[in-house]
Amino acid sequence: MSLPNIFETRRKNYAAKCPHCGEPHHYTELKFPAVNDRGTWVIKCNACGQPFAIDLRNPIESPTGNCRVLERYDDEENPYAGSVDYATDKAVYELVINDEDPIFDYSSHPIYCCPVTRKGLEQPALAELTAAMSDIRRQWGIILNNYLARRMPEVDHLVVSIKVPCSCPRKHMATFYRPFQVDPSASVEVEDFLLANISGTDLDDVLSGIHTKSYLMDALGKLIVRWRLYKDQILIAAPFVGHQWKSKSEKLEIWERLLKQLDAKRTVFLTRSATWSGYRSALHETGLDHDVLASYGLENQIVATGNKKQDFHAKVYIGIGGQSEVFSGSANLVDGPSMENSSFAVSSYTKVIEKYVDPLKLSLPEAPDRADHHLMISQTDDGWKGTIGGGPAPELS
Repeated sequence: MSLPNIFETRRKNYAAKCPHCGEPHHYTELKFPAVNDRGTWVIKCNACGQPFAIDLRNPIESPTGNCRVLERYDDEENPYAGSVDYATDKAVYELVINDEDPIFDYSSHPIYCCPVTRKGLEQPALAELTAAMSDIRRQWGIILNNYLARRMPEVDHLVVSIKVPCSCPRKHMATFYRPFQVDPSASVEVEDFLLANISGTDLDDVLSGIHTKSYLMDALGKLIVRWRLYKDQILIAAPFVGHQWKSKSEKLEIWERLLKQLDAKRTVFLTRSATWSGYRSALHETGLDHDVLASYGLENQIVATGNKKQDFHAKVYIGIGGQSEVFSGSANLVDGPSMENSSFAVSSYTKVIEKYVDPLKLSLPEAPDRADHHLMISQTDDGWKGTIGGGPAPELS
């Protein structure tokens, strides 16, 4: 049995309810290996706007989470002497129910294929990225130094563009990305990057046709990875998750696989009331009460804002943007060997709203703002270079 590292900073995640209205607020308390201060935060409630107080360790250094901290007080140097009410209903949690962990599965059937040779290009693209990692790390070090010196605009993503070898005369370029994180101590690894596109391929040609349920679920996972970089929002509309012969644990596995791929802030999920209830029931079977989680704001945020509609049987998945991408067909969200039809198409935002969103009587929330720039590492005639690109992502090609 491994022993805890006594020289490591510990983190505790808390949910504290506003004493005035009960709105949950999330924050992290740090515990250092040596000296720890006690103190207080005065917080403005995110819901009712009333101030309340939280007592915690290391009030200066601890991350504020979604709390709007008005004042920080140290018990030794500047103890809090005010009269606002303290939060007394607090819970410590270690749940990862809202953790995003998108993956690109290179072992499944490729969706990025050369139209000439018909061969998949995803594994060759990964091999090229792996071979270039030492050059990419050097450019990352330069970029990070410039960013820390405040010589760069705000960005959301670090993008890598790399040539993919193919026996055809076309030029295939792979686009990989990872969230931009300012952490000088963190290493940059191959597995940090997700594959968002390979130019010179035709998704319509590959995805439109007859495929197994499992193939289509894998393809949807890869499209979600693509849309996380290139699109403003994602719409998932399907009446069923799993089917009646799946156990609750099997259905929960499908839910968790899908929810981890998605960005809760940019996802609209439409299904039937019974499907949402099935998720909550499957969660309860694992020992987690959805209602208790919801009272502390710890339920999955996509489920929390889930849209319900009974009278629909459409299955459509859309990356919504100026040029939207529509993946649709007969398959529900479930694996299996049986065959289903599917189609992929590019459409304008206006047409997507007219043809898909309005008939479902959905009202899309406003998409959160995206960064005006992205960071790009690419190979040029003069070697590898890091540049600042306009827009939240490079242009699709």
